[in-house]
Amino acid sequence: MKVDIHCRTERFSPGSRIVPKELIQMAEAAGYDAVFLTDRGKVWSAREIAALNEMCDRLRILPGIEIALPEDLNLLVLGADNPVYEAMTSPSEVFAQACADGYLTVIVQARPSTAALPGYCALADAVETVTCVRPDPKQTAGLRAYGEARRMAELYASDAEGLNYLNRYWVETQEPFATAQEFRNIMLARRYENHSRENVEVLPPDYKAATLAELAEPDMMALYIQPTLQTLKP
Repeated sequence: MKVDIHCRTERFSPGSRIVPKELIQMAEAAGYDAVFLTDRGKVWSAREIAALNEMCDRLRILPGIEIALPEDLNLLVLGADNPVYEAMTSPSEVFAQACADGYLTVIVQARPSTAALPGYCALADAVETVTCVRPDPKQTAGLRAYGEARRMAELYASDAEGLNYLNRYWVETQEPFATAQEFRNIMLARRYENHSRENVEVLPPDYKAATLAELAEPDMMALYIQPTLQTLKP
C-alpha cells in the first residue's frame, strides 16, 4: 500500500492550493492507496471523511492533524478526527490523548537543522526525515540519527500544499490496513519502506499545482494515468 502521511488542503490550511476532489484524482492517478489529511490546527470530522471516501475509487482518505508545539516544532497525529485536538498546545496533553486513541505521532522539523530538538520529542512514535519542503540531506541525517537513537520510526512524506508535491516521497507497506490504529501498529513494527520517485528533483517545488492540468511534464509523466484521466495530459 502506497501512503502519504502529510497532506494539507486549502479548506483549512491557507498556504495550500489542494482541493480535496482534486487530491483524490491526483492520488488515485499516482497509485496511492491511502492519504492522511493533516491540516494545521484543524481536524476533519468522521462525517466529512466519510463523504470524501464516497468520492474515491480505490483510494482511502484518513483524518489527521498537524499541531504546532513549543520551540517551532509541529506534530502530526495520524487518525485524529476529534476537535479536542484543535485546542491542544501542551506536548504532554497531545501525546497523552494520541496514546489513548492509538494514533501515530510524528515529529515535523520546522527548525534550522543545527537546532537541538526539545526533550518532549522523544515521546513521539516517529520522525519525518524527508519531505518536498525540506529535502536537505544534512537535516535528514540529523533527524535520522535522532530517531535511530530513540528507536523511532523514520518516515518520508510529501508535506503537500500542491498536487505536484505528491508522488515524490512516501511510505509503502505490504500489509493492508483500514484504520489509523492499524497503520500505527504497522509503522511501529517497521513493516514498511520509505520510497522516493526516481530522479526526483531534490529541491522544494517552485509552485503549487491546484489541478492535474497544472502539473509540469516530469510530474505528469510519473503518474499512473487512468484511462478517464488521459484528457488531462498537457
